[in-house]
Amino acid sequence: MKMILLLEDGTSFPGESFGAVGEATGWVHDERGVVGYQECLTDPDNRGCIVNMTYPLIGNYGVNDEDGESDRAQAAALLVKEKSRVVSSWRAGSTLEAFMDRWGVVGLEGVDTRALALHLREHGEMRGIVAPAASPTTALLAKVRADAGPPPADRPKGSRPHAASARPFETDGGPRIAMLDFGCRRSYPRQLEALSCQVRSFPPTAAWDEIRASGADGLFLSNGPGAPEAFEPARRMLAAALGELPAFGIALGCQMLALAAGGKATRMGQGHHGANYPVRDLRTGRTAMTLQNHSWVIDETSLKGGVCTVSHRNLNDGTVEGVSSERGRFLGVQFSPVPDDDGRPSALFREFMERMARTGGKRQKAKG
Repeated sequence: MKMILLLEDGTSFPGESFGAVGEATGWVHDERGVVGYQECLTDPDNRGCIVNMTYPLIGNYGVNDEDGESDRAQAAALLVKEKSRVVSSWRAGSTLEAFMDRWGVVGLEGVDTRALALHLREHGEMRGIVAPAASPTTALLAKVRADAGPPPADRPKGSRPHAASARPFETDGGPRIAMLDFGCRRSYPRQLEALSCQVRSFPPTAAWDEIRASGADGLFLSNGPGAPEAFEPARRMLAAALGELPAFGIALGCQMLALAAGGKATRMGQGHHGANYPVRDLRTGRTAMTLQNHSWVIDETSLKGGVCTVSHRNLNDGTVEGVSSERGRFLGVQFSPVPDDDGRPSALFREFMERMARTGGKRQKAKG
């Protein structure tokens, strides 16, 4: 079926339908990774988004049961230059197209994805709709401009159960981590659990008294979709709780820590989505190539005179990539902490463990 992507500024890109049949509206952004389309589709950060894959051939290694960042697809639509007709991987359990059809992800093949990427770079990320090419343009534009995006969820579908259904902390287990779950990637609790941590999930609406009563040793703020200001109850809770427990936040979690400390966050014209973003740790002078997926950035000027300082900086555009506070006992980063070359949890998670041990987190350092 002939399909189009129509952007809210009236620009259109033609293609052919694949995956689920139907329409999809949402914010359009690029994904610049060469691999990782399954992780991208299942990343809760992409809930309701239309994702443009800038690498030209997508789907050649299929999908499997291990690589998802949640237990279902989160993106609304996927745009590709060419869908691979051949799946070649011993790990593959299904094709990309079958996976998309199962979870209702609308696909558009044959898109000039690089022209679209250049358009978004020049004009900024914007809303769009994937729909049959025969649809009236005026009606489609009305749908796009009326779309406010998916509302902030208590937690996106496919993330971990919250405290009500999670097992309680064990008395003699490892460090106890209360996770404020805005829509967490699976890989983060896995890294904490590899460090012998007990992870218990709480919703963004959780009260500080509830988290404190759990006996947690540290607070982990996950990534998630949406604007940070949409989580005002969580910001107020964190503002009252800063300094009570060592805390570590990623992406949206990092932004929430900055907001709780009096800072602000703004939407980027062109977000960071993909791999190989150089980030310097200003505390050590070391630079790492990072994996990122965020469209919001912390306003550095809003941090002046506050309780936190910039800890990490993007070397491409100079934006804030991390904040830290000794008084608030927290560290937050905008990028994704990934396991090292030996498969051990990220050094940032291990730093979180050391902060708990050093500043009053409970009984023991985690192994690793």
